[in-house]
Amino acid sequence: MVTIKDVAKLAGVSPSTASRALHDNNMISQATKDKVRKAMEELDYSPNYSAQNLVKKQSNTVGIILPFRGNAEELGDNPFFMQIIQGISEICSKEGYLVSLATGHYEEELLATVQNMVRSGRIAKFIFLYSKTHDKVFDYIMSVKSECVVVGQSYNDDNKHVRYVNNDNLQAGKDATSYLLKKGYQHITYLYTDMDELVQAERYMGYAEEMKKKGLKAQTAHLKELLSESSSSNQSLKEYLNLHPTEAFVTCDDISAIQLQGLLNEEDASKAIISFNNSILAKIANPSLTSVEIFPYQLGEEAANLLLKGETNYQKPIIVSHAIIERQSS
Repeated sequence: MVTIKDVAKLAGVSPSTASRALHDNNMISQATKDKVRKAMEELDYSPNYSAQNLVKKQSNTVGIILPFRGNAEELGDNPFFMQIIQGISEICSKEGYLVSLATGHYEEELLATVQNMVRSGRIAKFIFLYSKTHDKVFDYIMSVKSECVVVGQSYNDDNKHVRYVNNDNLQAGKDATSYLLKKGYQHITYLYTDMDELVQAERYMGYAEEMKKKGLKAQTAHLKELLSESSSSNQSLKEYLNLHPTEAFVTCDDISAIQLQGLLNEEDASKAIISFNNSILAKIANPSLTSVEIFPYQLGEEAANLLLKGETNYQKPIIVSHAIIERQSS
Protein backbone atom coordinates (compact mmCIF):
# COMPACT_ATOMS: atom_id res chain seq x y z
CA MET A 1 0.00 0.00 0.00
CA VAL A 2 1.39 3.39 -1.02
CA THR A 3 1.86 5.87 1.83
CA ILE A 4 2.58 9.60 2.04
CA LYS A 5 6.19 8.65 2.82
CA ASP A 6 6.46 6.95 -0.57
CA VAL A 7 5.07 10.07 -2.25
CA ALA A 8 7.53 12.28 -0.35
CA LYS A 9 10.47 10.09 -1.32
CA LEU A 10 9.58 10.17 -5.02
CA ALA A 11 8.99 13.94 -4.93
CA GLY A 12 12.29 14.52 -3.05
CA VAL A 13 10.68 16.23 -0.05
CA SER A 14 10.00 15.36 3.57
CA PRO A 15 6.75 13.59 4.53
CA SER A 16 5.58 16.69 6.41
CA THR A 17 6.16 18.86 3.33
CA ALA A 18 4.31 16.34 1.15
CA SER A 19 1.41 16.38 3.60
CA ARG A 20 1.27 20.19 3.60
CA ALA A 21 1.39 20.22 -0.19
CA LEU A 22 -1.46 17.71 -0.29
CA HIS A 23 -3.56 20.08 1.83
CA ASP A 24 -2.63 23.09 -0.34
CA ASN A 25 -0.77 24.84 2.50
CA ASN A 26 0.16 28.42 1.57
CA MET A 27 3.65 27.94 3.02
CA ILE A 28 4.50 25.42 0.29
CA SER A 29 5.58 26.74 -3.11
CA GLN A 30 3.55 25.92 -6.20
CA ALA A 31 6.54 24.13 -7.70
CA THR A 32 6.73 21.79 -4.70
CA LYS A 33 2.98 21.20 -4.80
CA ASP A 34 3.25 20.26 -8.45
CA LYS A 35 6.05 17.78 -7.72
CA VAL A 36 4.04 16.16 -4.94
CA ARG A 37 0.92 15.90 -7.06
CA LYS A 38 2.89 14.39 -9.92
CA ALA A 39 4.36 11.82 -7.53
CA MET A 40 0.85 11.03 -6.24
CA GLU A 41 -0.34 10.38 -9.79
CA GLU A 42 2.64 8.18 -10.63
CA LEU A 43 2.15 6.09 -7.50
CA ASP A 44 -1.65 6.15 -7.74
CA TYR A 45 -1.75 7.41 -4.15
CA SER A 46 -5.10 7.95 -2.42
CA PRO A 47 -5.12 10.01 0.78
CA ASN A 48 -6.23 8.25 3.96
CA TYR A 49 -9.29 10.39 4.58
CA SER A 50 -10.29 8.54 7.74
CA ALA A 51 -6.96 9.32 9.39
CA GLN A 52 -7.13 12.93 8.23
CA ASN A 53 -10.61 13.29 9.66
CA LEU A 54 -9.42 12.10 13.06
CA VAL A 55 -6.68 14.72 13.06
CA LYS A 56 -8.86 17.56 11.80
CA LYS A 57 -11.90 16.42 13.84
CA GLN A 58 -14.11 16.90 10.82
CA SER A 59 -15.16 14.89 7.81
CA ASN A 60 -14.48 15.26 4.14
CA THR A 61 -18.01 13.99 3.60
CA VAL A 62 -21.01 15.87 2.25
CA GLY A 63 -24.36 14.86 3.69
CA ILE A 64 -27.16 14.60 1.13
CA ILE A 65 -30.55 14.93 2.82
CA LEU A 66 -33.47 13.29 1.02
CA PRO A 67 -37.10 14.05 1.85
CA PHE A 68 -38.95 11.58 4.03
CA ARG A 69 -41.84 10.03 2.14
CA GLY A 70 -43.25 7.34 4.44
CA ASN A 71 -41.91 4.65 2.14
CA ALA A 72 -38.18 4.71 1.42
CA GLU A 73 -38.76 2.63 -1.73
CA GLU A 74 -40.55 5.63 -3.27
CA LEU A 75 -37.28 7.57 -3.23
CA GLY A 76 -35.24 4.68 -4.56
CA ASP A 77 -37.65 4.29 -7.45
CA ASN A 78 -37.56 7.98 -8.35
CA PRO A 79 -35.00 8.67 -11.13
CA PHE A 80 -34.98 12.38 -10.26
CA PHE A 81 -33.12 11.73 -7.02
CA MET A 82 -30.73 9.29 -8.64
CA GLN A 83 -29.78 11.85 -11.29
CA ILE A 84 -29.31 14.73 -8.87
CA ILE A 85 -27.19 12.54 -6.57
CA GLN A 86 -25.02 11.59 -9.55
CA GLY A 87 -24.43 15.27 -10.30
CA ILE A 88 -23.47 15.97 -6.69
CA SER A 89 -21.20 12.92 -6.52
CA GLU A 90 -19.34 13.91 -9.71
CA ILE A 91 -18.28 17.27 -8.22
CA CYS A 92 -17.61 15.88 -4.74
CA SER A 93 -15.31 13.21 -6.17
CA LYS A 94 -13.31 15.80 -8.09
CA GLU A 95 -12.95 17.90 -4.92
CA GLY A 96 -11.88 14.95 -2.75
CA TYR A 97 -15.16 14.58 -0.88
CA LEU A 98 -17.30 11.54 -0.20
CA VAL A 99 -21.08 11.62 0.02
CA SER A 100 -23.39 10.14 2.62
CA LEU A 101 -27.18 9.87 2.25
CA ALA A 102 -29.66 10.71 5.00
CA THR A 103 -33.10 9.13 4.62
CA GLY A 104 -36.03 8.29 6.84
CA HIS A 105 -39.54 6.90 6.74
CA TYR A 106 -40.83 9.86 8.72
CA GLU A 107 -39.54 13.25 9.86
CA GLU A 108 -38.35 12.21 13.32
CA GLU A 109 -36.34 9.32 11.87
CA LEU A 110 -34.72 11.59 9.28
CA LEU A 111 -33.93 14.17 11.95
CA ALA A 112 -32.29 11.52 14.16
CA THR A 113 -30.17 10.35 11.21
CA VAL A 114 -28.95 13.87 10.43
CA GLN A 115 -28.24 14.58 14.11
CA ASN A 116 -26.13 11.42 14.25
CA MET A 117 -24.23 12.49 11.12
CA VAL A 118 -23.39 15.83 12.74
CA ARG A 119 -22.55 14.53 16.21
CA SER A 120 -20.80 11.26 15.39
CA GLY A 121 -19.57 11.74 11.86
CA ARG A 122 -18.68 15.40 12.35
CA ILE A 123 -20.20 16.17 8.96
CA ALA A 124 -20.62 19.92 8.59
CA LYS A 125 -21.64 20.30 4.95
CA PHE A 126 -25.11 19.36 3.74
CA ILE A 127 -27.23 19.50 0.59
CA PHE A 128 -31.00 19.33 0.95
CA LEU A 129 -32.75 17.75 -2.03
CA TYR A 130 -36.03 19.34 -1.05
CA SER A 131 -37.47 22.52 0.45
CA LYS A 132 -40.40 22.20 2.83
CA THR A 133 -42.27 24.45 5.23
CA HIS A 134 -41.99 23.80 8.98
CA ASP A 135 -39.06 21.44 8.49
CA LYS A 136 -37.47 20.24 11.73
CA VAL A 137 -34.43 18.86 9.90
CA PHE A 138 -33.66 22.18 8.22
CA ASP A 139 -34.20 24.04 11.51
CA TYR A 140 -31.72 21.69 13.21
CA ILE A 141 -29.04 22.29 10.54
CA MET A 142 -29.53 26.02 11.02
CA SER A 143 -29.21 25.67 14.81
CA VAL A 144 -25.83 23.92 14.58
CA LYS A 145 -24.64 26.39 11.91
CA SER A 146 -23.63 23.73 9.39
CA GLU A 147 -22.86 24.82 5.85
CA CYS A 148 -25.87 24.17 3.70
CA VAL A 149 -27.17 24.35 0.13
CA VAL A 150 -30.83 23.74 -0.64
CA VAL A 151 -32.08 22.44 -3.98
CA GLY A 152 -35.31 24.40 -3.92
CA GLN A 153 -36.43 27.78 -2.67
CA SER A 154 -36.40 29.63 0.60
CA TYR A 155 -39.58 29.75 2.63
CA ASN A 156 -38.00 32.07 5.19
CA ASP A 157 -36.23 35.23 4.08
CA ASP A 158 -34.46 35.37 7.47
CA ASN A 159 -32.17 32.49 6.42
CA LYS A 160 -29.26 34.69 5.38
CA HIS A 161 -26.66 31.91 5.57
CA VAL A 162 -28.19 29.41 3.16
CA ARG A 163 -27.49 29.12 -0.55
CA TYR A 164 -30.05 27.90 -3.06
CA VAL A 165 -30.08 26.13 -6.42
CA ASN A 166 -33.44 25.94 -8.10
CA ASN A 167 -35.53 25.92 -11.24
CA ASP A 168 -38.00 28.73 -11.86
CA ASN A 169 -40.87 26.50 -10.82
CA LEU A 170 -43.43 29.29 -10.94
CA GLN A 171 -42.60 29.89 -14.60
CA ALA A 172 -42.43 26.15 -15.27
CA GLY A 173 -45.97 25.81 -13.91
CA LYS A 174 -47.10 28.65 -16.16
CA ASP A 175 -45.37 27.15 -19.19
CA ALA A 176 -46.87 23.69 -18.64
CA THR A 177 -50.36 25.15 -18.29
CA SER A 178 -49.93 27.48 -21.26
CA TYR A 179 -48.84 24.47 -23.34
CA LEU A 180 -52.14 22.69 -22.61
CA LEU A 181 -54.20 25.84 -23.14
CA LYS A 182 -52.66 26.32 -26.58
CA LYS A 183 -53.69 22.74 -27.37
CA GLY A 184 -57.29 23.82 -26.78
CA TYR A 185 -57.85 22.34 -23.30
CA GLN A 186 -59.74 24.57 -20.86
CA HIS A 187 -60.78 22.29 -18.01
CA ILE A 188 -57.35 21.58 -16.54
CA THR A 189 -56.65 20.09 -13.09
CA TYR A 190 -53.41 20.30 -11.09
CA LEU A 191 -52.54 16.94 -9.46
CA TYR A 192 -50.32 17.10 -6.36
CA THR A 193 -49.04 14.91 -3.53
CA ASP A 194 -47.82 17.42 -0.91
CA MET A 195 -48.34 21.19 -1.14
CA ASP A 196 -45.96 21.68 1.81
CA GLU A 197 -43.19 20.84 -0.66
CA LEU A 198 -42.41 24.24 -2.08
CA VAL A 199 -41.61 22.91 -5.56
CA GLN A 200 -45.15 21.56 -5.88
CA ALA A 201 -46.66 24.72 -4.40
CA GLU A 202 -44.72 26.96 -6.80
CA ARG A 203 -45.75 24.90 -9.82
CA TYR A 204 -49.36 25.12 -8.67
CA MET A 205 -49.12 28.90 -8.31
CA GLY A 206 -47.83 29.13 -11.88
CA TYR A 207 -50.69 26.91 -13.05
CA ALA A 208 -53.28 28.96 -11.14
CA GLU A 209 -51.94 32.28 -12.44
CA GLU A 210 -52.09 31.07 -16.04
CA MET A 211 -55.65 29.75 -15.60
CA LYS A 212 -56.76 33.03 -14.00
CA LYS A 213 -55.20 35.03 -16.84
CA LYS A 214 -57.46 33.11 -19.25
CA GLY A 215 -60.51 33.55 -17.03
CA LEU A 216 -60.62 29.83 -16.26
CA LYS A 217 -61.16 27.99 -12.97
CA ALA A 218 -58.16 26.47 -11.22
CA GLN A 219 -58.84 23.13 -9.56
CA THR A 220 -56.68 20.63 -7.71
CA ALA A 221 -56.72 16.90 -7.06
CA HIS A 222 -54.79 15.16 -4.29
CA LEU A 223 -53.34 11.90 -5.61
CA LYS A 224 -53.66 10.21 -2.23
CA GLU A 225 -57.40 10.83 -2.24
CA LEU A 226 -57.76 9.38 -5.73
CA LEU A 227 -55.88 6.33 -4.48
CA SER A 228 -58.01 6.14 -1.34
CA GLU A 229 -58.17 2.66 0.19
CA SER A 230 -61.62 3.38 1.62
CA SER A 231 -63.15 2.87 -1.80
CA SER A 232 -62.10 1.47 -5.14
CA SER A 233 -59.65 3.65 -7.09
CA ASN A 234 -62.12 3.67 -9.97
CA GLN A 235 -64.86 5.04 -7.75
CA SER A 236 -62.66 7.77 -6.25
CA LEU A 237 -61.57 9.00 -9.67
CA LYS A 238 -65.11 8.74 -11.07
CA GLU A 239 -66.49 10.83 -8.21
CA TYR A 240 -63.78 13.44 -8.69
CA LEU A 241 -64.36 13.77 -12.44
CA ASN A 242 -68.11 14.04 -11.92
CA LEU A 243 -67.57 16.99 -9.58
CA HIS A 244 -64.65 18.52 -11.50
CA PRO A 245 -64.95 18.06 -15.27
CA THR A 246 -61.37 17.67 -16.53
CA GLU A 247 -59.89 17.49 -20.01
CA ALA A 248 -56.23 17.59 -19.02
CA PHE A 249 -53.93 17.32 -15.98
CA VAL A 250 -50.80 19.14 -14.93
CA THR A 251 -49.16 16.64 -12.56
CA CYS A 252 -46.49 17.47 -9.99
CA ASP A 253 -44.02 14.82 -11.28
CA ASP A 254 -43.65 11.83 -13.59
CA ILE A 255 -44.37 9.21 -10.92
CA SER A 256 -47.68 10.86 -10.03
CA ALA A 257 -48.51 11.08 -13.73
CA ILE A 258 -47.94 7.35 -14.22
CA GLN A 259 -50.12 6.53 -11.21
CA LEU A 260 -52.80 8.77 -12.69
CA GLN A 261 -52.46 6.99 -16.04
CA GLY A 262 -53.13 3.71 -14.27
CA LEU A 263 -56.33 5.07 -12.73
CA LEU A 264 -57.48 6.55 -16.03
CA ASN A 265 -56.83 3.28 -17.84
CA GLU A 266 -58.95 1.40 -15.28
CA GLU A 267 -61.73 3.93 -15.82
CA ASP A 268 -61.21 3.84 -19.60
CA ALA A 269 -60.92 7.64 -19.51
CA SER A 270 -58.64 9.52 -21.87
CA LYS A 271 -57.12 12.76 -20.55
CA ALA A 272 -54.14 14.82 -21.68
CA ILE A 273 -51.26 14.91 -19.21
CA ILE A 274 -48.14 17.01 -18.77
CA SER A 275 -45.77 16.23 -15.90
CA PHE A 276 -42.42 17.37 -14.49
CA ASN A 277 -38.86 15.97 -14.31
CA ASN A 278 -38.69 14.23 -17.72
CA SER A 279 -37.27 11.09 -16.16
CA ILE A 280 -36.85 7.75 -17.90
CA LEU A 281 -40.32 6.95 -16.57
CA ALA A 282 -41.80 9.64 -18.80
CA LYS A 283 -40.24 8.02 -21.84
CA ILE A 284 -41.40 4.48 -21.11
CA ALA A 285 -44.91 5.36 -19.89
CA ASN A 286 -47.83 4.26 -22.05
CA PRO A 287 -48.60 6.62 -23.62
CA SER A 288 -45.24 8.34 -23.19
CA LEU A 289 -45.49 11.49 -21.09
CA THR A 290 -45.05 15.06 -22.19
CA SER A 291 -42.85 16.33 -19.36
CA VAL A 292 -40.95 19.42 -18.24
CA GLU A 293 -37.20 18.73 -18.25
CA ILE A 294 -35.62 20.35 -15.19
CA PHE A 295 -32.06 19.01 -15.66
CA PRO A 296 -31.54 17.30 -12.25
CA TYR A 297 -27.92 16.30 -12.98
CA GLN A 298 -27.07 19.99 -13.49
CA LEU A 299 -28.98 20.90 -10.33
CA GLY A 300 -26.76 18.46 -8.43
CA GLU A 301 -23.57 19.79 -9.98
CA GLU A 302 -24.50 23.38 -9.21
CA ALA A 303 -25.42 22.53 -5.63
CA ALA A 304 -22.12 20.74 -4.98
CA ASN A 305 -20.09 23.49 -6.64
CA LEU A 306 -21.85 26.10 -4.55
CA LEU A 307 -21.26 24.16 -1.33
CA LEU A 308 -17.60 23.27 -1.92
CA LYS A 309 -16.18 26.19 -3.85
CA GLY A 310 -18.93 28.74 -4.39
CA GLU A 311 -18.92 32.39 -3.50
CA THR A 312 -20.60 33.44 -0.27
CA ASN A 313 -23.40 35.26 -2.08
CA TYR A 314 -26.39 33.92 -0.19
CA GLN A 315 -28.98 36.29 -1.58
CA LYS A 316 -29.05 35.25 -5.22
CA PRO A 317 -30.03 31.64 -6.02
CA ILE A 318 -28.62 29.79 -9.00
CA ILE A 319 -31.45 29.10 -11.45
CA VAL A 320 -31.26 26.10 -13.80
CA SER A 321 -33.39 26.32 -16.95
CA HIS A 322 -36.31 24.07 -17.91
CA ALA A 323 -37.79 22.86 -21.20
CA ILE A 324 -40.99 21.10 -22.27
CA ILE A 325 -40.40 17.73 -23.97
CA GLU A 326 -43.48 16.84 -26.00
CA ARG A 327 -44.67 13.24 -26.26
CA GLN A 328 -47.89 11.25 -26.76
CA SER A 329 -49.75 12.04 -23.53
CA SER A 330 -50.72 15.54 -24.64
